[in-house]
Amino acid sequence: MELHNLEEGPKSLRLDITGRILDHLGIQMYQSPVAAVAELVSNSWDADAETVRIELPDSIDANAQIVVTDDGSGMTFAECQERYLKVGTDTRKGDPSAKTKGKNRPILGRKGIGKFAGFGVARVIRVETISERTGEKTVFVLDYEALRGQGDAYGDPMEIQVLEWLPPDEDRKKQKGTTVRLMRLELGKKPNPNQFLASMARRFLLTRRVADFDVLVNGTSIREVSTEDVENIEFRFPEDYRAEEKPENLEIEDGWGVETLANGGLIKWRVVFYRTPIKEDDLRGIAVFANGKLAQIPFFFNIRGGVEAQTGMEYMSGRVEADFIDQQKADLIATERQRVNWDHPSTAPLRAWGELKIKELLRIWSSRRKEERERAITEKMSPVGERLNKLPQTERQTVENAIRAFARVDSLDPPKFLEIAHGILTVWEGGRLRTLVNNLSQAEELAPNALANLFAEASVLTTLNVGEAVLTKLTIVKKLSKMIGQKEKELKVRDLVADYPWLISPAWETFRRERSVEKLLKDTIGPQAQVDDDPDWQGRVDLALAGGHQLVIIEFMRPGTRVDWDHVDRFYRYISTMNLYLTANTGSQFKQAIGYLIADELSKSSLVVNRLGKMEREGMYAMDWEEFLRKAKSQWREFMDILNERAGNDERVSELATRAEAELAE
Repeated sequence: MELHNLEEGPKSLRLDITGRILDHLGIQMYQSPVAAVAELVSNSWDADAETVRIELPDSIDANAQIVVTDDGSGMTFAECQERYLKVGTDTRKGDPSAKTKGKNRPILGRKGIGKFAGFGVARVIRVETISERTGEKTVFVLDYEALRGQGDAYGDPMEIQVLEWLPPDEDRKKQKGTTVRLMRLELGKKPNPNQFLASMARRFLLTRRVADFDVLVNGTSIREVSTEDVENIEFRFPEDYRAEEKPENLEIEDGWGVETLANGGLIKWRVVFYRTPIKEDDLRGIAVFANGKLAQIPFFFNIRGGVEAQTGMEYMSGRVEADFIDQQKADLIATERQRVNWDHPSTAPLRAWGELKIKELLRIWSSRRKEERERAITEKMSPVGERLNKLPQTERQTVENAIRAFARVDSLDPPKFLEIAHGILTVWEGGRLRTLVNNLSQAEELAPNALANLFAEASVLTTLNVGEAVLTKLTIVKKLSKMIGQKEKELKVRDLVADYPWLISPAWETFRRERSVEKLLKDTIGPQAQVDDDPDWQGRVDLALAGGHQLVIIEFMRPGTRVDWDHVDRFYRYISTMNLYLTANTGSQFKQAIGYLIADELSKSSLVVNRLGKMEREGMYAMDWEEFLRKAKSQWREFMDILNERAGNDERVSELATRAEAELAE
């Protein structure tokens, strides 16, 4: 490749290292793009950069690159040789507390080999740097295959390909900084930008410590990324310590605990417990940071032996800041900055602290979970309490104790608990399994066979109760069928559907009529969608049902109307206008509207049929009365089949299913 502006003869760089050592410095230590790029970000910090920009490839092909650009001090040609290509140089020059010249930052680099991290994911590293001091520009390439092929033994230095060198220039100083391109990537799939952003944020506390350093991934700052699933956090420590639990030597600053270890080392820490088990490996456990950068990936301080409430480890996540680890004369952090030497006298006190802290917090977590369970039981005892109060006083305590025994099962969530509580009451009220319930009320631990027997019978009896309710609902379906047969398709039908939304879907059991939305449809949405000027829509009946964040809008067309293309088009505009309104009004509790258009007849035109098919994918449905009724029956037939299957085709439930089928057939 042609060399550009190389004054005073050709410029050359050398790498004094064997090709085989590159395997150890790059490929074997940094086998993930996050780990490799994190080393480059550390170099940018040490170069007093204020902004580091990481660009990830859109796809993995021969031209794919990961590009890391900073606005740091850059390097002169001589510094490229002496600082970058001189392997193993002690960046801190023997001073563990060394600071950068410009911004007086603690230097992160130590071993002088992080620049080769890129070889863990790429075969070519292209470096372009402009010196802030001289304005020199140097561009060179490290080609792994070429370097690896120059021999495995020490000998003559390996030549480094210099692509460009420009002499000192005052104006060019303003362009200071370094760009590293990782090329010919060795990745199985392209990096996910969101995951990469989150992982990078979890590796650095630097952006939260200082205001003049930021890292952006594809244009998004890691400052904008929450390293925790905040909404899912159940307990926060040290904030959630009670007065009697708080350690004597603990200070709390901005939600972080501050403690001094036995060796005088100062640490800051924060631990949270989530409501559900943590699935991400780089979030579960306690991560240790030194000088604002990850030093130990999340772990549990190598705890040995049994631990009380060990299940809590699946819910635990935390951070410890221990700068003193990186300020020792001995280098205690592994090359890839994911492991600490915990057997060294300087780190042993922190390991001992960590073991005790984890055990202490797990005990508190277990106690709190039981308290929360009891509180949840109390909050949810309204329906259960009403049934309990109907029992004789001599029986009530026995059944209540049996129900509360389940509070000791940590893995039992509140909805499941409530289901079991009703099941216990059902079997007691039915006079069945009373001996088992009696035993449960006195048991400290729930025997697996007792649980299995109770679950099985409670499930069947609960299914029978639900099945009886289904039969009652089928009576209403039959009433609807009769009304439709008698052409009562206006207010009476609307009111019936408003009272019983599950006629359209069992999933709408909890939906309710939303009259304020009906007024909105009439006064605002209808005029905006221009449906009021159609005679077939005039005087139509709006019905709005609400459940959670979803709206269901039902339009009953004027009797005798045959829905054609114009009706379908107006209906589409009607529901689309409502969704645009919901999108614009972000403060509304509703996020989406789906629509049902019901009429005497639908056009069979292929244009209409095709349009309806496309609209259905957007949550807009049109049907005639016959289809409306068929759908209602089909939903409940399927529901009863599921009940029968869940009960293992129990004879009692199968008999109910047969009666339900007879009701549907009439």
